[in-house]
Amino acid sequence: MLLVSQVMLWVAVVALAVAVLALARQVGVLHERIAPVGALALGRGPQTGEAAPQLTVHALAGNPIEIGGARPGAQLRLLFFVAPTCPICKSLMPTVKAFAQSEQLDLLFVGDGDLDQQRQMAERHDLAPDRFVNAPEAGRAFQVAKLPYAVLVNELGIIAAQGLVNSREHLESLVSAHELGMRSVQEYLAKRASSSV
Repeated sequence: MLLVSQVMLWVAVVALAVAVLALARQVGVLHERIAPVGALALGRGPQTGEAAPQLTVHALAGNPIEIGGARPGAQLRLLFFVAPTCPICKSLMPTVKAFAQSEQLDLLFVGDGDLDQQRQMAERHDLAPDRFVNAPEAGRAFQVAKLPYAVLVNELGIIAAQGLVNSREHLESLVSAHELGMRSVQEYLAKRASSSV
């Protein structure tokens, strides 16, 4: 009886090992098939590759800031559109700040709404008042309908990449799309798929 139970246990262990190996293989196959998802570019407003709208806006500190237009030798500028009523915006702010610093981007937070609420949000999240603008006209010019939204503008004043962002990966996809010379990560993946067929 003891011998039979030992044999059955070993058969069960071998069967489980085979099942685990089969599952690991399937996870690998699924991982290869699932493409990375980048920031979702909306089809409204100025498109990637076009000139960014030129605006003069004022930061919470009172200093004027030019959006759009050529800035020779300047860093890529990341416009991050936020609102005090957007919970995802608030949770993403520390990530955006760290990302902009690591990628050496000129970060500008763009709000739209009550000035006191914008000031409170900037203070609560330790955002520099000279890098935060309350400019509804910027949201209208870029036709931002959903938040949080990010726009990457190059030194020539051209929109390098843009899209709805919910994570650091989405922010990274904007920089990756710019480096690849593509409008979005989805465009890159579509070209790669069509060239491999």
